[in-house]
Amino acid sequence: MLRTLPQTFYEDPNIHKILVDGLSCAVHKKLEAAVYGKEGYISTHAITMILQGTLRVENDDGLFEEVPADHMVLLPKGIYTVSDILPKGGCFEALMFFFEPDVIQQFLDSLHFKGSKAKSVSHAVIKGHADTRFFADSLLRLYVGGQAGSSNRQMTKMKLFEFLHLINRTFTDQERFPAMLASLNNKERKSLSEFMLSNFHKPLAIEDYAYLTGRSVSTFTRDFKTRFNGVAPKQWLIERRLEKAHDLLIKKPVNSISDVAWESGYSNVPHFIKAFNKRFGITPKQFSIENRIKNAG
Repeated sequence: MLRTLPQTFYEDPNIHKILVDGLSCAVHKKLEAAVYGKEGYISTHAITMILQGTLRVENDDGLFEEVPADHMVLLPKGIYTVSDILPKGGCFEALMFFFEPDVIQQFLDSLHFKGSKAKSVSHAVIKGHADTRFFADSLLRLYVGGQAGSSNRQMTKMKLFEFLHLINRTFTDQERFPAMLASLNNKERKSLSEFMLSNFHKPLAIEDYAYLTGRSVSTFTRDFKTRFNGVAPKQWLIERRLEKAHDLLIKKPVNSISDVAWESGYSNVPHFIKAFNKRFGITPKQFSIENRIKNAG
């Protein structure tokens, strides 16, 4: 199921919320079993620090970046990503830090960094250091077992600032890390038609597609109608998703209608069944049964 991060982490009892202040936070994740193809939409800038095991993250080119223990990966706001979690020695452990844009900007202001016009970085892997590992271990000793309530909220920005400063110290070139962070504001617009044709089957809302293509919702809607002959995004998504579901039901035996719904971009199965019936005059299950009978004959 698609996750919006860090919001989904706040609702997950298996994720320990160490420090939380709005979408700025630090959370601790520990798993014993491997997980493949985990999908997520990053709603604010993030840095994941691997303490044990390996994280593999799919980048913009569809290739996987491998992030081993004692390394970090920087993920900018507004990206859709797929990841594999690979434990080592029976365990995967990571600390995930999320930074609202104003936190990043305040950090850059503290360095008197003037900004960068460089292309926005994505999936940047950063090697850790003894100082960043000590910071992570200290954070876990101090806060794990407590509650991420109002008392810790005041500490969130302070600790996030400290973490960013420690990362910056790992670079010989003191301009490099600030430039990477500053570039996060230079996210390029993606080709709307290419992106939508490749990702219409993802269970994303219009707001998510706008973010992922580097647009406001109003600009996204206007650009979409221009590129797709005046058709509104919602109407276009419904049609494409139902066409995909129809093709899936024809091409392969179906054991689960919910699987077809998910693969077609529907996270709500009853809504999918209703939409399919309205479009094709038959429920997905009935269509699948009739198609099997037809092929068997």
